[in-house]
Amino acid sequence: MSSLKDLVRKLPDSPGVYQFLDKDGQIIYIGKAKNLKKRVKDYFQKSKDKSPKTERMLEIIKDLKWIETSSEIEALTLESNLIKEHQPKFNVLLRDDKHFLYFKVTTQEDFPRVLTVRRAERDGAKYFGPKTDSKSVQATLKLIQKLFKLRVCNLGLEEKKSGEIIVTKKTIKYPCIYQHINLCTAPCISKVSRENYAKQVSELLTFLSGDTGAIIRTIQEKMQVAAQEKQFELAAQLRDKITAIQNSSAKQLVSDPDLMSRDIVGLKIEFSKAYIALLQVRKGKLIDQKNFILKTGESEAREILSDFLKQYFDLTTDYPEEILLPEEILELDILEEWLNEKVGRKIKILVPQKGKKEKLINLAEKNAAAFAVQSKAKFENATEKTIGAAKELAKGLGIDRELKRIEAYDISHFAGEATTGSMVVFEKGEPKNSDYRHFKIRSLVKGQVDDYKSLTELLQRRMAYLVEQSSEFKFRRASKKDEEFLADKRLINQKTGEPEDNLKDFLIAENDKRQVACAQIHYWKKEKIYSVYRVWVDEKFRGGKLGLEVVFRLLKKTKAKKVYLDCRKTLIDYYSTIGFKEIRKVPDLLIQDMKEFCKRNPDRRLEDQAFMVWEKKSQQKDTSFSARPDLVILDGGKGQLSSVLNSVNFPKNTEVVALAKKEEEIFRLQVTGVRLQSAKKGKFKTQESKQSKLEFERILLPKDSQALYLVQRVRDEAHRFANSLRENIQTEKQKASSFDDLRGVGPATKKFLLEKFGSAEKMKKLGKEKVIDLLGAQKGEAIWQELN
Repeated sequence: MSSLKDLVRKLPDSPGVYQFLDKDGQIIYIGKAKNLKKRVKDYFQKSKDKSPKTERMLEIIKDLKWIETSSEIEALTLESNLIKEHQPKFNVLLRDDKHFLYFKVTTQEDFPRVLTVRRAERDGAKYFGPKTDSKSVQATLKLIQKLFKLRVCNLGLEEKKSGEIIVTKKTIKYPCIYQHINLCTAPCISKVSRENYAKQVSELLTFLSGDTGAIIRTIQEKMQVAAQEKQFELAAQLRDKITAIQNSSAKQLVSDPDLMSRDIVGLKIEFSKAYIALLQVRKGKLIDQKNFILKTGESEAREILSDFLKQYFDLTTDYPEEILLPEEILELDILEEWLNEKVGRKIKILVPQKGKKEKLINLAEKNAAAFAVQSKAKFENATEKTIGAAKELAKGLGIDRELKRIEAYDISHFAGEATTGSMVVFEKGEPKNSDYRHFKIRSLVKGQVDDYKSLTELLQRRMAYLVEQSSEFKFRRASKKDEEFLADKRLINQKTGEPEDNLKDFLIAENDKRQVACAQIHYWKKEKIYSVYRVWVDEKFRGGKLGLEVVFRLLKKTKAKKVYLDCRKTLIDYYSTIGFKEIRKVPDLLIQDMKEFCKRNPDRRLEDQAFMVWEKKSQQKDTSFSARPDLVILDGGKGQLSSVLNSVNFPKNTEVVALAKKEEEIFRLQVTGVRLQSAKKGKFKTQESKQSKLEFERILLPKDSQALYLVQRVRDEAHRFANSLRENIQTEKQKASSFDDLRGVGPATKKFLLEKFGSAEKMKKLGKEKVIDLLGAQKGEAIWQELN
């Protein structure tokens, strides 16, 4: 605390923003001040008037940072931006703006469109929002399409000086169905001039700004002119448009003869949340209500309101003339000045105490209270379907602990091709998409269908992150007894003929006590470089990625921060799966060593080799694989369950069940009469006694239970996710097959061609000159000859 007080003494007397940090360096609070020293010093003065929130915050503060600004207004703007970026736990936080929607009118285009977007940007378009009710937004969008008939396509349209309209970006066939059903005036085929289309857009902008009276008067004038000119069909269409606009505005709740535009804020605080209802009155009519939930910690109402206004008016594109609040707020004059500077006109902030405006505040507060009740009801209902369902499932399975993490697994294939597996994760009864993982099954040969084997491989690979899995291979460091086996695999000094490495550099894989694979990480002491110098696998065991596993285990054991590797270019993808990345800048030592190797082995060429590097700092820990599941659900029945339990080691307290789709039966394996035998290194193995039995327990959850709904949802999600990877693999194979006939072209080049051109047909359409230009003269000419 003494070092913190030293920092406080160094604070300037100027305006700025201060940040409080905890012991981990995380920002926990951001504030602004007219006088930084005075404001921050107040926190640390002894006083009985400190709020509970401030008391708690002072217990956590371990560090302080600040940013000076030239004015208090500038400090307010900076504070708002920093809160949005860092989301400190002790600040009042408006829900993330990704939940909001805006209407965007692309007025920067010759023929504008109306879209719904998540963020307002400075791109020349006009934005209306934010809107908090997505259903209302979609309904309004349909009405807009019907009333104003603007285009919805993303064609590029330009009008030339001659008045001709040309399509510059052809993304769809046009005219589209919207023109045929009279929901677009079709500028793409010059059915409407740019001038008349601009009138449609102008009407839309008036409508979105809430001035329905002005637009109705304009349309009425057009309708009268059409009737006088005996254009009765047009007059009828205009009449219907007026009716639709009047119906849309009939939902307005109040009308005020003073025609003032104002935002009225109602507030309801419950526990650590604030529920806000913001009523929007435009031209004297209540046109919309927006609801917000804020995380408040233990903040008081005036602080909540002040922070809400700063965050909301930093998001909105629609500003009133007046803002009505239920309580006085901190630094009201500064907020008014900030708003006036931001909008370019005067906006008043008032706290009415009586009369008509107080009644409007009462209405807003009633709406805030109603919103709080609705939100809690929705939360309780959602909780019943998630956390409640997980509790119900635990009870149904006879598990006496909370099912915080549920993992489900499924296998997908197409007639033995592209066999894939999926792992989906539900935490507290809700899907956690960031923890989903795909698996490509390695143990099957082409055309082989074996769900049991596939599921076993998948679970072994996944659970290996948590517990050691039994394997046909034993891995150990080399010792003197391996000297003969390693004689032709060591790094030999070409002058002396003596080994330059150590036996302990090698990791060996054994099968039935016979050495079947090895790899070495060598340290070049003079150059201070670590590199994978040798990888060898017995012919009998090649193709199963045993060499990759040996290298991966070596990397996990190494203290080196950076390890280099050279390999054939065709193996780049192979080694990238364990974290190696291809590099262009290579240490001279490794290049010279590879040149010497190529001299001794004429079948190897330097240009066919690639250099890669593995860096420890870039190897991020997979938080999904490091998390322990409480429940594992397999898609299948008794066969899948027994196969997996016979071959996979699971962490302690992880329950494993299978869900059979036919009758939604859940199977769990029970073993009775089993005793444990002590083994080396604290591990145990089971030995069946004469009375032991393997029994499948069949569990049927109630058909109308949330627990059954949860396991069905988890299983279906695993099935969908497995299929998604398999479909992607099939698609890529279909694309790649167009390059399969190219002879003399390696897999890496075929992959490059696939990424560059998509297919051989597309490549041919580009023409010879373009292909040569993209690939270079020699390579382009050779591949073009192969294609044709």
